[in-house]
Amino acid sequence: MTNKNTQTDFARCVTRFLTCNLPGERNLSPQTIKSYSMALKMYIGYLDSTVGIKPERIELKNVTAESITGLLASMGGMAGKSSNTHNQRLSALKTFVRYAIREYPAFLQDGQRILAMPPKRSPKHEIICLEKDAMKALFAVPDRDSVRGRRDLAIMTMLYDTGARIQELIDLKVRDVRLVKPETVMLLGKGRKIRVVPIMVETAKIVESYMYDRGFLKSACGDLNLFSSKNRARFTRPGICKILKRHFSKAKVDNLAIPFPKGIHPHALRASKATHLIESGVNIIAIRDFLGHASVTTTQVYLRINNQAKRDAIVQAYPSLTEAVPAWQENSDLMAFLKELCSQ
Repeated sequence: MTNKNTQTDFARCVTRFLTCNLPGERNLSPQTIKSYSMALKMYIGYLDSTVGIKPERIELKNVTAESITGLLASMGGMAGKSSNTHNQRLSALKTFVRYAIREYPAFLQDGQRILAMPPKRSPKHEIICLEKDAMKALFAVPDRDSVRGRRDLAIMTMLYDTGARIQELIDLKVRDVRLVKPETVMLLGKGRKIRVVPIMVETAKIVESYMYDRGFLKSACGDLNLFSSKNRARFTRPGICKILKRHFSKAKVDNLAIPFPKGIHPHALRASKATHLIESGVNIIAIRDFLGHASVTTTQVYLRINNQAKRDAIVQAYPSLTEAVPAWQENSDLMAFLKELCSQ
């Protein structure tokens, strides 16, 4: 039996995982570490309430594929828990297990069973994308003569022109924007990876006008959040979604001849940018780097939107390995032979 005053191998592993491995070795963001912490907290709670093992008594030998399956099954009955949430929790626990195996090799056999657990299959979501005419109509909605309109336009054009994820936009600081040639924006992406992306001159002018309104053009403002409320609080995801949906609804009403998707969310502007780059003939590898994807496989999902773009991208990426096949020349004798066989 484990002594109450002795820290278990599980407790030591969790502590090092959250305080050393994730922030130090892997340099993950506080938000990501919070997600891992939540998964472990739920698992510890499950072992306590369902399996009957108190948190201070948990050892690595108690971490099993069966108990993790039980936790994920219990989540299935919780309101709002989708397959994505299921897979995120499983992925977080697997990451912890990989670390535990490295620290305690004796845990290898049980750990391998957990790592072999398959994710829950989820339905593929339709990628929402705006055609170029619809995008122009959307950007025409905000009132450029008002401070609020210039702010909203700056948010939408930055989402589109940089291809930024919504969290990347929220995390932007004033110092991350370069308004002189070459105009660029520095984004902090997943895994705290930094990428610098170019922006169009027109976008730079829109953002500069917004920054002038807020007094952000002073050198002392570099550490301030680029997009914030009047009291300097950072915008939230719901706040940006609300702004986008308001202008999207008006654009649809004012432009009935232009096809619009049924709904809109910030990621749709990122998807639209990726699709428009593909349609313009930009190499998919360059688009992968622009969007900050770890693998080109993720970028390829945007090829599904436009079959012609898909064909052009494949032709561009992979040279023809076969010679042209000569055109078919009709052989009257052969055709007569085949007709005779078919009539028998």
